[in-house]
Amino acid sequence: MRTFSAVAMLLLGGFTCNAAGAQKEEMVSVTANINEAIMPVARGRKYGQPLDVFLKERGIGEVTGGGTTTGPGGEPNWVDIGFDLVDPEVNAPAVAGKLKELGAPVGSYLHYRVGEQQHNVPIE
Repeated sequence: MRTFSAVAMLLLGGFTCNAAGAQKEEMVSVTANINEAIMPVARGRKYGQPLDVFLKERGIGEVTGGGTTTGPGGEPNWVDIGFDLVDPEVNAPAVAGKLKELGAPVGSYLHYRVGEQQHNVPIE
């Protein structure tokens, strides 16, 4: 799904369009690294789906995917949620607050890059 988003972003010149075809602000790819050992279905229910609703209701983005990092025995270590976000300098703190509200534990953070500048926003 993330590959599709990247291709769509390239084809659209880094912009998304609404149903009427009007150009919207440029989206930035953001990853929420969540310091919680949960399985993929639980990750989607607990974080992915509610975050997607939060982003879409505000018109600031959408979830593009997620992942679970596992240990040698297949047990989950931590998870991430990928999403596209308009103006992360302004909107990332609200997203971090929503993820905290959803239960993201200490040690979780958002990560994104604008140009060559990397940004980490703690979820606290």
